[in-house]
Amino acid sequence: EMKKKIKAHEEKQSAKKSVDSGPKHAVPAFLMDRENVDRAKILSNTLKQKRKEKAGKWEVPIPKVKAMNEDEMFKVVKTGKRKSGQWKRLINKVSFVGENFTRKAPKYERFIRPMALRFKKAHVVHPELKT
Repeated sequence: EMKKKIKAHEEKQSAKKSVDSGPKHAVPAFLMDRENVDRAKILSNTLKQKRKEKAGKWEVPIPKVKAMNEDEMFKVVKTGKRKSGQWKRLINKVSFVGENFTRKAPKYERFIRPMALRFKKAHVVHPELKT
């Protein structure tokens, strides 16, 4: 049973020549000597595999990353003349902002990111290269 499965898998992976049952459409003279080989399935599988490998390289090890609660990440900032507004939050942890980050006007800024805690480059460790 296992041998049958392996054989079937090998047949599926190998290049299959498409059999011409008759002239469905005219073939130009320069293509006459070429064999019609159907490699679409193999190609798509290899592309999918490469995509998976690329995605896997930069995956974050989920068990090592622990979730944080809001009290640990933010500090409530009271705003307004009487300090009655409590809708602003000051971020205490390092945050990634990206290359094209621009601050909103301080009056409308809900999350205040201090300059020292803004990172433009994410320091990601590559598991294979150890860099």
